[in-house]
Amino acid sequence: MLAILCPLIYAGYLHFLRSHFSCEAHTTIVDDKYVVDTIMDYTFRGDSGTLESSGEYIIVNAQPVAVSNKISFNVWQENGEMVLISNETNELPKKAEAYRLTIPDFYHARDRGLRFELTPANASSYFFIYANSPIFYCTKG
Repeated sequence: MLAILCPLIYAGYLHFLRSHFSCEAHTTIVDDKYVVDTIMDYTFRGDSGTLESSGEYIIVNAQPVAVSNKISFNVWQENGEMVLISNETNELPKKAEAYRLTIPDFYHARDRGLRFELTPANASSYFFIYANSPIFYCTKG
């Protein structure tokens, strides 16, 4: 009986670790007219999660503007990919800025989604992969 239960318990533990973790990504978006430099903290708690980000929006020849966001989302696995659907966002500043046109709707609108492959890079970090290309390197917190 113990020989049957041990692998099942271990498999359950591994599943828990894959769906309950947090990680941090440093992201920079560069355009001819601006740069957005942010730190993004993802927290996954099974079927839900949060994202908190903060950074700067730097328009050429202008003072940097502080930007931040807090997003709650639902998450699940489908065909080997993570699917995130935003529930609530609190993006600051509220003013429509040019950089928002270059990022997915998930980051500034409710009921929008992201789909990516989550691949361990090593024991303490992950790659978020979209279309066979890494989009984030996220270190465990």
